[in-house]
Amino acid sequence: MNNQFTITKVKMKTAFQLKTIMFIALSMISLSLSAQKIGFLLDGYLTDRWYLDQKLFTNRITELGGEPLVETANGDTLEQLRLGKKLIAAGVKVLAIVPTDAKQAAKIVALAKAANIPVVAYDRLILSNDLSLYVSYNNEKVGSLQAEYALNHMPKGNYVLLNGPVSDNNAMQFSRGQRKILEPHIKSGKIKIIGDFVMNDWGELSAMMKIDEFITSSKDKLNVIIAANDALASGAIQSLPKELLGKVIITGQDADLTAIKSIISGEQSMTVYKPIKPLAQMAAEMAMKLAKGELIKNTSILQSGGVSVKAILLDPIVVDKLNYKDTVVKDGHVSLSQIINK
Repeated sequence: MNNQFTITKVKMKTAFQLKTIMFIALSMISLSLSAQKIGFLLDGYLTDRWYLDQKLFTNRITELGGEPLVETANGDTLEQLRLGKKLIAAGVKVLAIVPTDAKQAAKIVALAKAANIPVVAYDRLILSNDLSLYVSYNNEKVGSLQAEYALNHMPKGNYVLLNGPVSDNNAMQFSRGQRKILEPHIKSGKIKIIGDFVMNDWGELSAMMKIDEFITSSKDKLNVIIAANDALASGAIQSLPKELLGKVIITGQDADLTAIKSIISGEQSMTVYKPIKPLAQMAAEMAMKLAKGELIKNTSILQSGGVSVKAILLDPIVVDKLNYKDTVVKDGHVSLSQIINK
């Protein structure tokens, strides 16, 4: 009788211990999962690509067991600061930011650092030495590819440079890449820069107004427009007289659907394709590694705008009429049905 009571008591004790261990384990798993909140703070949706960036980034975070929290500043620097504070207060483990302003976003980085939250600059550099990581494409190479393409197709003539705002450090990198390639040809007199315009934003409206104003006032023949992105290129195209459409070399970047259609029609010459999927997924994977305290390997050191940060830089791709099917269509970035559909 005593032996049976002892055995029963041992079994009850063992069962209680197992339940306790399971409760602790489940609690730890629950805490671990709740700790993997990853903030994604966007600038805005001025171009369609940012919807895709958000979707791919958040999907990958979810796949890896994290919980994405997304906020969008709609191009407002002060609003982005407020939303950054909001995400920090929400307990994000890591904060990925597409800055509205490269300098002002450093304030968010400082606040995150004070809360021991690593910050990943996504696609656009934030001018802060406290960044944990910068994930983007080689933006200087983007500018170089645009300039090289223009020179290969128009080695002599009058060039206009059409770039984005100085608040975006990427714009400075594009310009640096363009100038590096163009300078020898400017010095030799083969090409002449007849316009060098820096827009206040990346939208097509300001580009359309600027190029329209330039064409109306300038007597110089226009041969090339090195537009830093597709929205600026689209604005420039809309400003050109019909007799110049297809005759002026126009570059771009982002491989927007409108740009691909313009390339096929001959109005735009090329675009620089920065596949969004590998960028978004790489950033998401690195954010989850940082959240778990893991070491980020295979980084380079980027020095730009007076800061030095760890970076992962992917290689961009030139897309034109000859290879769009083997690049953006093959990748699923755009479909043939979308291109055909007017």
